[in-house]
Amino acid sequence: MKKRDYLIIMSCLTGFICVQSQEKQDSITNLSNVVILGKVPISKEQVKKDQIEKKNLGQDVPYLLKNNLSVVSSSDTGNGVGYTNMRIRGNDQTRINLTLNGVPVNNAESQGPFWINMPDLASSMSSITIQRGVGTTTEGVGSFGASINVKTQEPSNNPYFQTDQSIGSFNTHKHTFGIGTGNLLNDQLKIDARVSFIKSDGYVDRAYSDLFSYYTHAVFKKNKTRIGALVFGGKEQTYQAWNGIDEETLKKRRTFNTSGAIYGSNGEIVRFYDNQIDHYLQNHYHLYLDQEINSIWQLKSTLFYTKGKGYFEEYGQNSKLNDYKLAPISINGITINETDLIRQQWLNNDFYGIVNSLLGFYKRWTIELGLGANVYQGQHYGKVIWAQNFSDQINGHEYYRNKAKKEDLSTYAKAIYKLNKKWDFFGDIQYRFINYEGHDVPGGESLYKNGGELNFDKNYNFLNPKVGTTYKLEKEDIYFTYGIAQREPTRDDILNNKDIKHELMHNVEVGLRKNTLPFSYTVNWYGMYYLNQLVLSGAVNDVGSFIRENSGKSYRTGIELSASYLVNTKLLLSANSTVSINKNINYKKEEGLYTVDLGNTDLAFSPNYIGNLIIEWKPIKNLSATLSNQYVSSQYLTNENQKNAKLDGYFTSDIVIQYSPTLPKLKDFSLKLALNNIFNATYINNGYYYDHVAYYYPQAGFNILTGISLRL
Repeated sequence: MKKRDYLIIMSCLTGFICVQSQEKQDSITNLSNVVILGKVPISKEQVKKDQIEKKNLGQDVPYLLKNNLSVVSSSDTGNGVGYTNMRIRGNDQTRINLTLNGVPVNNAESQGPFWINMPDLASSMSSITIQRGVGTTTEGVGSFGASINVKTQEPSNNPYFQTDQSIGSFNTHKHTFGIGTGNLLNDQLKIDARVSFIKSDGYVDRAYSDLFSYYTHAVFKKNKTRIGALVFGGKEQTYQAWNGIDEETLKKRRTFNTSGAIYGSNGEIVRFYDNQIDHYLQNHYHLYLDQEINSIWQLKSTLFYTKGKGYFEEYGQNSKLNDYKLAPISINGITINETDLIRQQWLNNDFYGIVNSLLGFYKRWTIELGLGANVYQGQHYGKVIWAQNFSDQINGHEYYRNKAKKEDLSTYAKAIYKLNKKWDFFGDIQYRFINYEGHDVPGGESLYKNGGELNFDKNYNFLNPKVGTTYKLEKEDIYFTYGIAQREPTRDDILNNKDIKHELMHNVEVGLRKNTLPFSYTVNWYGMYYLNQLVLSGAVNDVGSFIRENSGKSYRTGIELSASYLVNTKLLLSANSTVSINKNINYKKEEGLYTVDLGNTDLAFSPNYIGNLIIEWKPIKNLSATLSNQYVSSQYLTNENQKNAKLDGYFTSDIVIQYSPTLPKLKDFSLKLALNNIFNATYINNGYYYDHVAYYYPQAGFNILTGISLRL
């Protein structure tokens, strides 16, 4: 047995052996409510349930968070349904570590979270915590710019039935149904369940989304022991919209979608392939245990398993038979080496592991110890399901197959020491070991686009320390944090360049915050200094994924401001802004046989200014109207900063109205209306640059979503 396998098995056993050795207690502490995060000197923000609910009419989480500090959100479909993404401080989703109740969610190979695989997760959230910068240690691929922890709802103590129905522009509609048993078995057991159906035609042509999700959460608690099971998942089918459009097409028809286009002999589009889709199913299983060991120590241990399987399908014209391991055929004495065909590229993966944390409170110390291990196993394979001039027996013909395995073991210790009423000191150190390997199965080598042999086996050892302090004034806190983060390349990074290096970042955060009413604010300065940062080159591969490259030295530095003023019981004013500089240092680009020194260039997808102004007005009881305004400055699509590879700055405004009257026999009732982009701004918030041409993802103009929620 390999040493790493032994360590993973031992870490899985540790969490439950510790618990079994304890005697039964007569009370329980829900560890989800006892978080060291609330005391650490980091840049963080919490989004509460009511803030999520009033916006939740079908759009995915990145759009529900788009007005938060330093956030820029985008959507392939243009209306926030389907494939959505977000950046924080210019960091893309592969740098944002997403956890759900502390369990890692990011894909182990691509390192990004796919929100589309968890449709309507917002309906089961109780809060979202955003950490910017290195933050504190969490499980998963490791934060390299930001982290998000989603906390799910605790099952209700009282039985209920709830439904949320919404409809809107682009034939968008969401249907959600939830039930809860309330307390059972002498108040020891309670269960919640939900199903959701979301459909939309999308703003972009044919960019439809057909989404389904389910969620079940059961909790049993007795004395000081709490056991929970969380099972949720989703199925998505979307028409591909990841090609974007070039500038000339944008001027003529901004909703045009080239995906699925079939061309005639003169280069004209004769029709579109109807099944140019992405189809994926993902199921999550969590089994967790919270145990109060004694008056000092509390243990949380979670076993998890995620199963994913799906494919995307494409129509390929004039495809070389050799690329697909198909022999040439002869028709009427003419040898055919190319043909039209339909291909599917599949991913079938299993991700499982355990996370353990031990939380202690002793005198002036708050201590958390953590141990986690996970294994990812993925199979990648391609099929030809139809080819012109071939018999039906071609269906299912494989033209490549490879497999990957990634083992991740991490342990950490973090502590806060309260020196006196004024000073708190914080320390956090994490060790992380990764083994990542990928191999072709015998005969599975890819010939497509000179894919060649896939064979790599890499080990990474990372030690990531963090220190900080907080000084308490009468009403404000001053804080300082310094931390180091390191992270391995993704699968695509390695396949595009087998010599690619891992990234390292030094992060400094200094801030002042006041959290008391009526006026609260935070001022935060950050510096993020990188070695071998993997930056987006602006190009994409054949499935629409951005290609990255090491940039040598680079940095992000900026000031984040956020403030909230409760004018009176009817009016709340909030604002946040980020002013930043994001640069490559002496950036060099390979151009054929030469290396070109471009000097200090702007990092791609990193606007220098992001600002939000939010006005919430409650004119009468149970009625609220929220106006949210966002400005995002211009940003480059590449690190070379070509003039024709730049997104213009944009300004958008949205209004959300909610009326929640008290009605007999109903526990809750709400009417909601979202007026998005009320000034009908023509804007683009994402794109890429390929072969000297910029491609864009246009976003919808003025659009509406409206909904009704009731709870019995």
